[in-house]
Amino acid sequence: MGEKLTGGPEPAWPTIQASDARCGPPAADRVADTGRVTVNLPPAKPFIVGRIPAETWRRTPIGDLSWKLKFLGLSWMRPIAGRAHADGQTAVLDALVAQAVAFHQENPDTGRQAEGWDEGTAMRRLEAENCLYTLTRSADLVPGMEADAAVQFSGRYYGPPHHTVHNHGLMANLQLVRAADLLHRAGWKRNALDRIAREAPRAFSPMGTSLEQSAQYQHVNAVLWAEAADLLETSPGSRDTASKIRRTVDDAYRMLAWMTQPDGNLVQFGDSDEGKGRPLDLGATPSVRDDVAGFFAGRWSWTDPETTHYTVRYGPDRRAHGHRDQAGGVTFWADGVRVLVGAGRHSYNHDDPFRTYQLTPQGENVAVPEPGFVAGGKAKLTEASITPQKHIVTVRDELFLVPHTRAIEVEPGGMTVSDSFENAEKWSQSWHLDPKWKLTSRSGDWMVFKHPGGRTLTVTTTGRIAKVQRGAVGTETAGWHFPSAGVKQPAYQITIANNGRECTTRFQVR
Repeated sequence: MGEKLTGGPEPAWPTIQASDARCGPPAADRVADTGRVTVNLPPAKPFIVGRIPAETWRRTPIGDLSWKLKFLGLSWMRPIAGRAHADGQTAVLDALVAQAVAFHQENPDTGRQAEGWDEGTAMRRLEAENCLYTLTRSADLVPGMEADAAVQFSGRYYGPPHHTVHNHGLMANLQLVRAADLLHRAGWKRNALDRIAREAPRAFSPMGTSLEQSAQYQHVNAVLWAEAADLLETSPGSRDTASKIRRTVDDAYRMLAWMTQPDGNLVQFGDSDEGKGRPLDLGATPSVRDDVAGFFAGRWSWTDPETTHYTVRYGPDRRAHGHRDQAGGVTFWADGVRVLVGAGRHSYNHDDPFRTYQLTPQGENVAVPEPGFVAGGKAKLTEASITPQKHIVTVRDELFLVPHTRAIEVEPGGMTVSDSFENAEKWSQSWHLDPKWKLTSRSGDWMVFKHPGGRTLTVTTTGRIAKVQRGAVGTETAGWHFPSAGVKQPAYQITIANNGRECTTRFQVR
């Protein structure tokens, strides 16, 4: 079945609970307790632990950044290690430890992301090493753990002073605290906890909205900062900071409720997958406005799954996990169905045309002049009128170098959006429907769609329907929706050209 990869007597592995190792969910399939462990990490060919050629670390077989992050970050080791521990497979743990050690011997720190020496990959590698060290207490792992920790104490750390506060920095600090406890490095722990305390007030807006401009990363940051509060509560002198972070996390979960559709799933804006949200019942509160983060949302009920719900994006320029949706980008839910959706998240690979699509204004529910050069800067919400019958929101911006106004009116079952550009002759609105809608009829200024649940969507406009695309590739990528990373679904993208100074488009669900 294969030889063992380490010699000498069998180590006396410590007896611990699986949860203490924090390796994550164990692999579903049992691995034979031999030194020959085969790993499948598509789209690469399967590889054998302990037999990865040294040059592979610096010339990976797959160039996709997400794949390289997992491969060079050794995160594929954690589920195998968890399963090996559960099944008492010491030879498998031996092989994993030896391979982690070999990585550092064959690929010492070069400072280059392409070779796995950026902050994100080093953080994931330290997480894998923390898992292995907890299970084995192998001293051979310590030099590699020190090398990966050193990355997070260098200028590559994703946080102040060289970068803005980000979830990567927090994840690094959490792994540093874990490693410090394992290796008894008081200095590591002190520095990591100090950074957590300093950065906490800058991770969210005063209202609790993540500044990473994504519904999914609102959830990610809330969970991570709750974990940070747990750590600080056990650290002498940090209880007050922990209490402040917990109050911020409470606010973050309330904001996450506004980013949750009436069916309990997340709204997709920014880099967001479909998935569970944070349903809450906030009573009679009909809307929320956060000008610091650039987020507005409204709904008519917190308990009726067929209520109307919408979001509006504006505010500061794109950053972190945001898309180009600041010029009043909207999502819309009515009568139990999603109507207008964000693109979602296909990948983080800069060479991926679908990533380019997910980031561009044309991939969002916004209006763009010709030529559509994005200048950056702020978009301001200038009006918000909320009544039981209708919500009216107005956004003004100069993101495309010309003044633009978007007026959004929402009532139960309907959304009307009017755009105007002061100094642009040609411009267009882009609209993205949930993939379940099917076109049944159309004319020059109206379209009708059917939903498998029985609902009908009527789209009418004062402009001209210029394009209706679904699953287009080649010279133009258009008409796609990304329910999760690496997954794409054809979905209607409607481009409506202006016919005069103002263009008004209405979406009515029945």
